[in-house]
Amino acid sequence: MQLSAVTCRAQEALQLAKAESEPLESRRKIALTAAKAWAVEAAAAEARAQKKGPLDQLDAEIAMEFALEGDSPDTE
Repeated sequence: MQLSAVTCRAQEALQLAKAESEPLESRRKIALTAAKAWAVEAAAAEARAQKKGPLDQLDAEIAMEFALEGDSPDTE
């Protein structure tokens, strides 16, 4: 399952808040590590989202070309 960038950023913020309020250093480190991991996943989700838009536009353009070719008379 792929998570959305919004979900990942929310989890990142939650872990950062935990790190700020945690009195124990070891638990702060764990929360900061988790926050970094969520940031990486958010970046990956954002990259996937950016690829999805242009690809969908490209698919639409290709479909339109095929549709227009079907309307033209054959010259062979």
